[in-house]
Amino acid sequence: MTQHRIVVGAIGDDSGATVAARRLRDEGHEIVFVGGGQSPEQLARTAVAEDARRLVVDADADGLELVREACSRLDATDIVIEPAV
Repeated sequence: MTQHRIVVGAIGDDSGATVAARRLRDEGHEIVFVGGGQSPEQLARTAVAEDARRLVVDADADGLELVREACSRLDATDIVIEPAV
């Protein structure tokens, strides 16, 4: 199975993103970790620049929606956005 690049980051504190990044890395995924304090636009642009298929974000539901909107503005609706859990 081909593993795809995943961007992992956070809008606020990155503790959840750090845990998610480690788990995904241990599962064999290629991770681009951008850390916390990112804007939705920064996260979306990084995902596009890194040609990521998934964007894992440590944020609340409103933050995730802002990231989806930012991806949509960049015509990157094919990127799967999911919460860091």
